[in-house]
Formats: sequence, structure tokens, C-alpha cells
Amino acid sequence: MPRNLKIPDVPVNDKGFDQFVQQLEVLVAKRCGEDADFTERSAAARAVVAQALWVYEDRRLRRMATTTPRIEVDGEPYRRLSQHSSVIVHGLHGSHEIEEPLYRRMGVHDGPTVKPLVKRLGLVQGSLLPDLASAAGALMGCMTSREVEATLVRLGLRPPSRAVVERRVGDMLDEMALDVRSLEEAARGHEELDFEVAAVSCGMDRMSVRMDEVLPEGPERDAKLRARAKRTYQRRPPEPFQSAWRMAWTGSVTLYDDEGKARRTLRYGLPHDDDAEVLAARIVDDVVAIVDAFPRATVVCIQDGARDLEVLRARLREHLPEGVQRCHVVDSHHAVSYLDAVVAACEPPNDPDGMRDWYRAKLLFDERGVDDVLRQLTRARDKHRPASSQHEAITAAIRYCDARRPLMHYAELHVHAQGLPIGSGATESGCALFQLRIKRPGSHWGSPGVDGGLRGVMTARGLSLSDRWDSAFDGYHQTLLGEVHAA
Repeated sequence: MPRNLKIPDVPVNDKGFDQFVQQLEVLVAKRCGEDADFTERSAAARAVVAQALWVYEDRRLRRMATTTPRIEVDGEPYRRLSQHSSVIVHGLHGSHEIEEPLYRRMGVHDGPTVKPLVKRLGLVQGSLLPDLASAAGALMGCMTSREVEATLVRLGLRPPSRAVVERRVGDMLDEMALDVRSLEEAARGHEELDFEVAAVSCGMDRMSVRMDEVLPEGPERDAKLRARAKRTYQRRPPEPFQSAWRMAWTGSVTLYDDEGKARRTLRYGLPHDDDAEVLAARIVDDVVAIVDAFPRATVVCIQDGARDLEVLRARLREHLPEGVQRCHVVDSHHAVSYLDAVVAACEPPNDPDGMRDWYRAKLLFDERGVDDVLRQLTRARDKHRPASSQHEAITAAIRYCDARRPLMHYAELHVHAQGLPIGSGATESGCALFQLRIKRPGSHWGSPGVDGGLRGVMTARGLSLSDRWDSAFDGYHQTLLGEVHAA
């Protein structure tokens, strides 16, 4: 019978380990007393282990502190300053205050200073240990800073205050967002697929996000300033702002096996004020990497026909290698929804003539289907008076299909016969997944550094949804490490 993979292997024959467990039992008994039940003893054991981990961490940090008169940091000379200095280090098991001198760059007038421990450990934002920063960053892609703190505490950990988590982790996410394309490239280097990729679908979409924007000069701003003058502020008053709904960007890449099953989806997100070219470039980077590894895979770009999404199709045409089979189609569900509206408005109840199925069959299986559909719609429109509900439904369907005619030849491209996707569900579901984080009740977003910043949170959300957070964070953390040597 195979061993349950959830049951860890432990060194049962190691005497030192056995003594450690026995000592843990003694310490738990001292903490709990004899009347404690199983759950209480487990909680006490976790608390004892957490304290031991903090002590172990604290001792290692103190041993790593630098006191030599001169050091080299990344090959540059630094000298020790005389004034007292310390480093506050926040970890999963509590915070540490480590005394360590400050060092100044030599050969430069009033040169920059450095704390060696920050460089040696690659402390995030100068104070967070990597394991805390990684855990809190991944959680910030799913929940607010208050919930991050509560979750870590519930797990028996001792994170810093919510304010520290919000500010430091939020700034970290903003930094990662600035170089997310490189981080995704680093993540690709660690990924291995256990299936043959037969097709790749990709697409972009937009979703509304409530943004706080500084009010421009004018009567509305003046009115808010007058109202603010009547209040007493202990701190600097905020700039008058207004809330506006803006359209953020999302995207996806989905990998399908040779049975047509979706096996993996990568997600991407950007605020409204970022360039759509940036998002399209990240998507195409992944698509190109996939077809390089699986040259026979077919690439299908599926999205709505909106003009601002055309940037992805253009970039695919420019960067996909020669010989890669590709299809550019408009999402079939959008087209069908317009035709369903025509059936609902114009056909008798229960559609006795089967027009709903006729429209679908024409689009999916007839190489001239979209032309036949448009002719049928034109004839139907002439039977109804202008401004009627039937006329409006048919006109909307004609306008939609005619504008997107080159992207609706599903049968001609054989997407259905090859089992290729023809719906943008993966991309639209990405909108919903991002909205679970950024459109919570009462949520509104400001500039980077405020509540994590929308760009940083969307970056963390996308990396987590793509199962890329750990490798992306490792790539980011490598940029913070420095070599410190005694001179």
C-alpha cells in the first residue's frame, strides 16, 4: 500500500530528533497542565515551536551582524561610522532589533550609507525577511492587508502590524509590477509541462475599477476645500478627490492538450492608465515561448471585436514565428448572444422554426455562414417597422456581425473541426477573478503606494493565479541581495 504523500517523512531513528520531541512534550505539559485536551496541547506545541523558531532566527541574525572597520559591498569600499545604529527585521515568527553599525561609501563626498545585514539577507523594503515578504505578498493578491495580518496570526505566526504589512508589502508589489515582464521570463525558466500542448488560446478584455483621482481646479474642488477648512486636522489633510470608474486591462493564455482540454491558464492584469501594448507584449512572450517548445501547437486569438483590443492581434501577427498555425476569431458567445436576442424578439415562443439552432449551425459549420446570417437578418429587418423592438434587435446584430465579419469564419478556419476553442471564457473569467480582489464592497484605488497600489495588487493577483508567484518572487529577491565582505 503506497504511503500517503501528505504524511511527512521524519527521522525516526535520529536520537537528537527524538530528544527534541521529548523536550517539546515537556514544555507543552508545563504550559498546559494535565487537564488540557488534544486541541489545547496542539496549540501549545505550535506556540512553543514558534518561540523556538524566533530564538533560532534571532541568534542567526546576531551572528550575521557586521562590526569590522571596513567592508566591501558589491566590490565597493565602505567604512564604519561611529554613531549607534540598529536594524529592525520583521519575520514570520516575530520582529528582531539587531545592533549593527552603519557604513558609508568611501571615496565619495558624503557618500551613500548601507546596513550590511540588509544587503546580506536581501531584506525586502529594508526590513522584511524574504519568507514573510513572499507569504504576505501572495496573500495580498487575494485579500486586504487587514486580512493578511489576521490570516498569519491565525496560523500561529507573529507578523508585524497591519500598517507595516500594508506599506512595506504594498511598496514591494509596486516594485515587482515595474519589472513584471522580466519576472515572468524568470518564471518560465522554471516551468515544465507534463502534457503535449496542441493549442493555445489568448485574449484581452477590460473591466471597470473604481479609482480615486485628484480633483482638477474648478468649482467642485473649491467647494470641497471650503468644507475641509471647517474641520480640525491633526495631520496634513488629503487632497480633494473624486471617484471615477476606469477600465482596467486583463488578459489570459490557456494551454490545451490533444484532447481539447484546458490544462493551464496564465493570467495578467494592468490598471487603466497603463499601455495596452505592455500587456499584449507579456501575453505574446508566453505564447511565443510555448510554440517554441511545441511547434505544432495552433494559436487562437479569441476576444471581442473592440478596437482597443486589436493591439494583441497585431502583436501576434508581428512576433509569431513563421509556420505556426494561427486563427484570429471573435468570441462566438458574443456573436450568438446578439442572434439569440433577435430570436427572442422576432420568433414565436419556443422558437418553433428552430432559428436559434440555424444561426449557430451557419456560424460554426458553414464556410459562408456569416454571409448567409447577414442576408437573413437583412431580410428580417425589412419586415419590421423602424424603432420597433424587433427592428432594433436585428439592427444591433447586423451592426455587430458586419463589423466583425473577417473574424467570424469559424468553419473556414476549421476551429470547430480541430477541437479548437472559439469562446473567450478563459479571458472573461479572468476579469471575474481579478474583480474578486479589487472590486470588494467599498474598494477604491489610488496611486502606487496607497493600499498597495492597484498595479502592484493586480501583478500579485496575476502571478498567483498563474502559479508563478514563488518563482517570480525569487527572481525579484535576487535583485536585493548583495555581496558583503570584510575589507
